[in-house]
This record gives sequence, C-alpha cells and structure tokens, in this order.
Amino acid sequence: MSDVIEFFFEYVSPYAYIAAKQIEEVGKKHGKEVIWRPVSLGHVWKSIGATNVGPGAVSQKAQYLMQDSARFAKMAGLEMSKPAVFPVDAKLARLAFYRLSAQDKDLGKAFAQGIFDKFWAKSEEITEPEHLEDLAKELKVDLSEIAEALTDADAKAAMIASTQAAIDCGAFGMPWFKYGEQVFWGADRIPHIDQYLAFKAA
Repeated sequence: MSDVIEFFFEYVSPYAYIAAKQIEEVGKKHGKEVIWRPVSLGHVWKSIGATNVGPGAVSQKAQYLMQDSARFAKMAGLEMSKPAVFPVDAKLARLAFYRLSAQDKDLGKAFAQGIFDKFWAKSEEITEPEHLEDLAKELKVDLSEIAEALTDADAKAAMIASTQAAIDCGAFGMPWFKYGEQVFWGADRIPHIDQYLAFKAA
C-alpha cells in the first residue's frame, strides 16, 4: 500500500473520532485513497510490551485527555459527549466493519462513522448488536449481518492483519497513519499529512 493513506484506529479513542471526520478530506484533496483499518489497541500494546499506558492508568492523564479531546472536537466543529461506558471493548464494531467492508468499502466507512457518532457524539453504547439496531436501519443493513460478524472468520483475520500491520509500522497509540514509509501519530498530525503530501507533489 505505497500510494494510499492507511488510517489505523481504535473506536474508543476520542482522537480517532476527530481524525475520522477529517482524514478523508485530506485524501480527496491529494487524490489518495484512505484505507480504514480498525485495530485492537490492547493487542498492539501487548505485542510491544507496553504496560499501564491506557488513560485509566493515571487519573490525571485521563482527566486531561477528556478535557483536551473535548476542546479539540469543539475547535473542529464536532459534537462530543462523555461516553455512557468507558472504556469498552469495541470488538463487535471492529469485526462488523470488516464484514461490511468486504461487501462495500463505502458501507464499511459509513458504519465506522456511525459507531464513532454513537459513542462520542451521542454517548450511546456500542458493544452489543442491540446497541446498533438504529445504525443498521440507517445503513439499510440487516442487524444479523452485524451480529454474525462475531463469528466471521474472514473479518477476524482482517482485523488481526490490520493490528499486525499497525505493529509492524511502529504504532503505539491511535489514531495512527501511514503513507509510504512515513508514519504519523494523532489527529493533530493530519495537517502534517496534508503538508507532506503537498510537498511530495511539488
């Protein structure tokens, strides 16, 4: 994937939510496809031997991140609410993304955007199929398609492959971006991606 922007993300990262609302515009501006790759950040941390690095490990850090991400979202013109439950394991949403993306890439992206909106803008739960019934209706997807993602071997393999790809290119936090040999960490690096692509094209 040398001429695409790879967007690695974890749904429960507020900065990934912000990035999801901005990265496609940069890709479109420079004629680059954005490949969305939800991963398990917990497995990334386990693989690289990182311990006690989550926001819950240091209460002051958790408080700062919530304040900072809310401020960042407001500056970006986005709604942000405190999640109903946090943290959560977004396994269902990750697997459902890959199941739906195998049918239609745009459907997968629309699903991911819907998950981000439910969790970060509407303070709604996302871990069980019944939590996603309204999103399924909005996308004209049978709820069983989402529920069956939990036992979809291809979706699981795709999620594992993306998590490993993130590890292989040095990821340690989300969101993480890769373009060619260049990597970028954080939603605040999206302007850097924009500038790098402009410089590369000049």
